Amino acid sequence: MKDGKKAGIFHDVWKTAGLNSRTDKQKVTLREMIFGYFLGPLLVLAMTSVAASYYLTFYRTYDDIVNQRVFLTMLPLLSVIPMALSNIIIGILVGKTRTKQGKARPYILMAAPLLLVSGILVFCIPYLSLGVRMVWMAVTYNLFAAIANPIYGTSHYLMVSLSTRDLDQRGRLSVISNIPAVAGNGLISSIVMPLILGWINSASGNDVTQNRWQMVMTVFAVLAFVGCVLEYFFTRERITEEDMVEPEGETTYSSSTKELQTDKTRSNIQESQGGSRRKNSDSVAAQRTGAKSAPAVPSTLEQLKAAASDSYWWIIIIFYLLYQAGVMFKGGYVFNIFCHEFFQEVHIFGMTLTADMAQSVLALISGIPLAAGMLFIWPLTNRFGKKNMILVGCVISIVGSIVCLLAPDNFAVMLVGQTLKGLSSVPGAYIMMALFADVLDHLEAKLGYRVDGISMSVYNTVLTVVNGLAVAVFNFFYDNPALAGKAVTAFFFLGFEIIAHGILIIVVSFLNVEKKIKAEQELIAKRKKGQL
Repeated sequence: MKDGKKAGIFHDVWKTAGLNSRTDKQKVTLREMIFGYFLGPLLVLAMTSVAASYYLTFYRTYDDIVNQRVFLTMLPLLSVIPMALSNIIIGILVGKTRTKQGKARPYILMAAPLLLVSGILVFCIPYLSLGVRMVWMAVTYNLFAAIANPIYGTSHYLMVSLSTRDLDQRGRLSVISNIPAVAGNGLISSIVMPLILGWINSASGNDVTQNRWQMVMTVFAVLAFVGCVLEYFFTRERITEEDMVEPEGETTYSSSTKELQTDKTRSNIQESQGGSRRKNSDSVAAQRTGAKSAPAVPSTLEQLKAAASDSYWWIIIIFYLLYQAGVMFKGGYVFNIFCHEFFQEVHIFGMTLTADMAQSVLALISGIPLAAGMLFIWPLTNRFGKKNMILVGCVISIVGSIVCLLAPDNFAVMLVGQTLKGLSSVPGAYIMMALFADVLDHLEAKLGYRVDGISMSVYNTVLTVVNGLAVAVFNFFYDNPALAGKAVTAFFFLGFEIIAHGILIIVVSFLNVEKKIKAEQELIAKRKKGQL
């Protein structure tokens, strides 16, 4: 009873009129794209990417923490455990949630205050003893990485697959929604942040340096709060609405008629049926409005087993595992160390660049084709297919990495190689999520129910584990006095993706979900109309 009351209260909160989506059209609108899939996520992902990439850089401003070499290696490593568990739990919760506002959107709004508070606390460390500060770092980092970020990430990355079944609209949304991720990791984390670091590191002492860090990250945290609010109010879960039949006391939706079946109507049906059970009256109500009764949802374990029985699902998971590892090894933290190892001072085109400036220039050069890619990737995808474009990206990535490795200390060579690597990132950055959505539809056609929640839970868990392990593994080898720092950095920053993307070329070659996706969507539509 207590759990039922709590669930009722949770559902009642989301019936508040003030929490309704500002998007009421059946088709995805321009306003929805701009505020819900671009601007809102951009503000959030700018903060999360900077915090995740540079928290260890900030921690290294504490000399006594740096001297505790084990701590900087073990923190990201051990944090993987609560982060992985939280991603699984949150994915299960999202999969089981049914509210008037959908199943993913409520968690986006819930993440807003958590990202605000945790984003500030990670970088606001009290001037206390070493032990207290280490505990503070561990707790606040996990508040951000194991609670706030998974709550947002799980729900955010589901929105494309829940927004519409229209393949063209979904493809465009996939491109637009991935621009913030690209901008967060590329523009903000790798170009803007190194410039800010130049100002931060110009401080006269560590205390001033730390204060500047705190000012910058407070601004990012506030912007992330605003971003969550924008994304929540300017998105809509049209696919969730197709099957939404809420518990008694709530509203039943019919996406085909846009009508609402209220409590009063349900009560009248119950009376006309002479006290029929609520379950039957809900079914009659759903039929009168054209809505379908929600099918019994299998348990989380059954959903996981069903999803894991499909080879396409595994290909998606393997892709993100290796792809994200490459992203982390060439991300802001490792990128910054690479530039400090190879380009302490660069003379080019009559200019002298510091390591931080060199990082900004290299990131900018690789970011130009990545940014331009949003203009041409979808027309090319429509012609050649999503899978084929992903494979082309992997091939170009390998070529770019080889070019860089030929002379990693030659800035001009690096500019050429990084340009190729930026171009190679376009398919994975913009269209892979659309391919993931196709696989989720494929599973729905195959199984008769959606496995979004558990699939996104596994997806986020993989990303979380990879992010934590990647940093920990790099720190382990880089801080090892028996190994040359330059060699270690060059391997992880440049060499890893040659291996990873070579494997992906083989694996992704078997992903043929696009061949039957339209027929499978027709099957889903017929099933929902009761024709099957």
